[in-house]
Amino acid sequence: MWESKDSFIGIIIVALFTVGSIAIGSTIYITGVIAWIIFLTISKGRLPIKNTYFPYFPLLLYGVIISVIAAIFNNFDIRNLVAGIINLSNPVLFLSIGAILTLVCAKEHFLKYVIFAGTVVAVFQLYLLTHNISSADSINSLRMSMLATPDIIPITLVLLMYRKTLNIDINRFITRVAFIVTLFSFVASFSRTLILELVIYILIFSIDSRFIKRNIIVYLTLIVGVVVAYFFFINNNFGDAFIEKIIKSSTEVSSNNDWNQLSTILNNWRGYEVYSATNQFNINGMFEKIFGEGLASQIYVGPYAIYVGVNGMSIPYLHNSYYTILIKLGYIGLVYYILFLGINFFFYLKRFHHNTGYLLVVAIIAILAVNSKLMQGAVVMGHDAVLLVALGYLSIYKNIQQEDTSKV
Repeated sequence: MWESKDSFIGIIIVALFTVGSIAIGSTIYITGVIAWIIFLTISKGRLPIKNTYFPYFPLLLYGVIISVIAAIFNNFDIRNLVAGIINLSNPVLFLSIGAILTLVCAKEHFLKYVIFAGTVVAVFQLYLLTHNISSADSINSLRMSMLATPDIIPITLVLLMYRKTLNIDINRFITRVAFIVTLFSFVASFSRTLILELVIYILIFSIDSRFIKRNIIVYLTLIVGVVVAYFFFINNNFGDAFIEKIIKSSTEVSSNNDWNQLSTILNNWRGYEVYSATNQFNINGMFEKIFGEGLASQIYVGPYAIYVGVNGMSIPYLHNSYYTILIKLGYIGLVYYILFLGINFFFYLKRFHHNTGYLLVVAIIAILAVNSKLMQGAVVMGHDAVLLVALGYLSIYKNIQQEDTSKV
């Protein structure tokens, strides 16, 4: 009986992680809600009271309250308010899923499911590459035809590289096949964000002196991979374009460009978003600066919104969560979000010697902080779902037997 239940849980987890890597935000969120209901039913209504040391939920509560207050004094679109609440609730949903899973899924099984789902996503990514590479005329068109930023790829590579350290019992042959497939998918993604994520994982694992031997092997593997990638890129049009994108990364997110030309705006859209948000924030009154405009508010970018698929003059969120939160929830919301990331980061960093899994927790928090700067971040519906589930699980798994739980 238990084996069939365990297999069913595994199927749902793999499906959730796969959908969370390949689908659009709304589909991921709906899948998360369904998974939450299923896992809560399996746990017989038990729900850990807290996940992560410093909680995220008060930020959502504050966002709802300040939005209601803002709605009393300002005109607002109810659809924007609902969408804003759903976006801000994204971490609550997926952290909660991870917390519930600590009650129904053993850690060694959970990490295996991550690896299996990551390999499935990697295969799908390679399929997209082979299917579209012949018709792609630029690296941007090729990237648009592939998965955006499948966060599960770097974490799968790390789990495979440190499987013995993390006590993941997987056959060596299966490990090698999964690693090769995932590594090829990682290189083929042409994603600067995924590269940065992998670097963060490896740097975090490097701080533990117990893993010196393993880290040396990882470093040597990385060096070989960089050399091979260099010779591939240097004689390849896509490679040249990718290297150019890396070089221009800082310009793309800078708000100090000359915004009088359309080409500058389109080529450095993330920087223009920050520039627009800064202007909007500066003209706000003191109340809006401190408490925010509310979750129904949007960021004015002018007629250029159409170039990112939005009708009208404003967009609901930016490729920078910090500025999105600053506009919607003010200084109070932004400070709380930074405290959520910072306090949890240092709390688990001080305790990784007692629980190796905390190294993954620390790395995931660092990645969420970086993604909040470079991408829409976790406060957008469906985004960073895989990372949030893993964070919700690994941050409390060790002491779950001592944690209080409640029935809902």
